[in-house]
Amino acid sequence: MKTLILVLIVVFSGIYNAVAQDIITLKSGDELKGKIIRLNAKDVVFQPQGVNDTLSMMRDQISKLTYKNGTLIYLAERNFVVDDLNIMRDSMYYKGVYDATANYNGYKAASTGTLVASLVFPFNLIPAIACSATPPKDENMGYPDIKLIENQQYHQGYQVQAHKIKKKKVWKNFAIGTGAFIGLYILTLGLATAVMIY
Repeated sequence: MKTLILVLIVVFSGIYNAVAQDIITLKSGDELKGKIIRLNAKDVVFQPQGVNDTLSMMRDQISKLTYKNGTLIYLAERNFVVDDLNIMRDSMYYKGVYDATANYNGYKAASTGTLVASLVFPFNLIPAIACSATPPKDENMGYPDIKLIENQQYHQGYQVQAHKIKKKKVWKNFAIGTGAFIGLYILTLGLATAVMIY
């Protein structure tokens, strides 16, 4: 029975890997299936389905990338004026956001420090404000590929998302620490009242 289950798992994972491929949609409407290796400022490096070598295609020939995990990236035209709206539309910005979500965990010292400070000094907003306002340091970013930070849009997307994650974790731990302090205070007050009554 165990052998049958193992065989079924291997067969279904093989079918999934064969079916679940990244898709490059060209501006002509044609689709290329394979594995997207790297998204660069000027081209996309990919490995076509059933081929061992990698190929590259210029970004201006591609309309969108669909990753097998469901991530969808529309490639922007390269002749735009750089402002916040257009940077947001650029796929390298979104790749930075996606990578920061998956890889950034340099918030731990700030969020743990905020938790401890809110337990010791409840309702003291200064540590939480200071930690959440400070952008993450480069050495704490956890970039998956150091070469990608040379791309301005990727670097900005990664930094913005990492800072959002840090803020969220810091304020969450502030709420947890303050809530724990209030809970302990109420419990202690209740116990003291019960002792006085008896």
